[in-house]
Amino acid sequence: MEQIPLYQHIVNTLKARIASGELQPGDQLPTEAELSKEFKVSRITSKRALTELENANLIYRVQGKGSFVHADLPPLRPLPRIGKEILFILPFTHNPGLGDYEKGINEYLATTDYTLNIQSNTVIGQRRLLETALHNNNSGLIIYPVSSSEDLGILYQYYQSKFPLVTMDKIIDGISFPYVVSDNFDGGYQACKHLIENNHKRIAFLSSSRVEKSSSIRERYFGYLQALYDNSLIDYSVNDLTERYLSHEDDNGKEYYKKFIQAVMDNGITGIVAENDLIAIEIMQIAKDIGLSIPDDFSIIGFDNIHLSSFVEPKLTTISQDFAQMGYMAAKNLIGMLEDPQRPQNNVIVPVQLIQRQTVKRL
Repeated sequence: MEQIPLYQHIVNTLKARIASGELQPGDQLPTEAELSKEFKVSRITSKRALTELENANLIYRVQGKGSFVHADLPPLRPLPRIGKEILFILPFTHNPGLGDYEKGINEYLATTDYTLNIQSNTVIGQRRLLETALHNNNSGLIIYPVSSSEDLGILYQYYQSKFPLVTMDKIIDGISFPYVVSDNFDGGYQACKHLIENNHKRIAFLSSSRVEKSSSIRERYFGYLQALYDNSLIDYSVNDLTERYLSHEDDNGKEYYKKFIQAVMDNGITGIVAENDLIAIEIMQIAKDIGLSIPDDFSIIGFDNIHLSSFVEPKLTTISQDFAQMGYMAAKNLIGMLEDPQRPQNNVIVPVQLIQRQTVKRL
């Protein structure tokens, strides 16, 4: 991916603000010091950017007063930064069933003249990809973050530089990027409610990591809790168990899940809402290995409706996310921001659906 100089990124951004009308003829531009702070560059770099704009006859400079937009602007050529390429950063290279994100993005981009570039952060990390992408020739960015609270420093730079960015699946803590997410709260609620409707009263929630690390998992957990509250089924012994296994992310793996299953059996728990299908399927396999039967010994519901969920035995009851629709709406949001920088940000919550299969037993 071709890189552009740091000063050129400032030039392109200011050109875009002039072209969009954000900076009107006669308006004063930020000072060299203000540009240095906004774009995290040296004063020399910001001075070079202003000189380039002056040489292009877009601005004029008054000694002791600052830089101003020219009243008579020459026609603006297409900006180098707007290379008609959208970058999509994913936290995985291989994913069991989540590829429909890309399908949805490309479906919308097919109606435009933008193209898609996909990068995985598994090799060099999310932060390094973000640092590189900020100064590269991308029109905008769709990111599926590793977590809701990771790499906030570099993400805040995107926010301050008004770089067009949409997050997928998660909401970044403390930074108001537009987002596209599934209705995770309703998904957790539907899963727990389905178990309750099948006469389960002791129901646990299982996650592979702390819920505070992921806004999507946190919402699923809150939905699960709300269903228990609405049906007067809050059991603090079950909640204590759930909290204990929500917080042991450093002890993941087969032995960890064996301990969890044993705790489920010891505490008379009959239903489990799992964070996602992969965890649910792993629990099912370990349960079989130690001689238990699903759903006779306990029922379980996953989340995602990945392809594998309909092929395991028994077939997994799960909450289905519409990945293609999420990708489509993320691309639509981003292109809308690119074509009209003044438009209000639009957050999207995509509905989910309960898929009933064979892992929930009616008691």
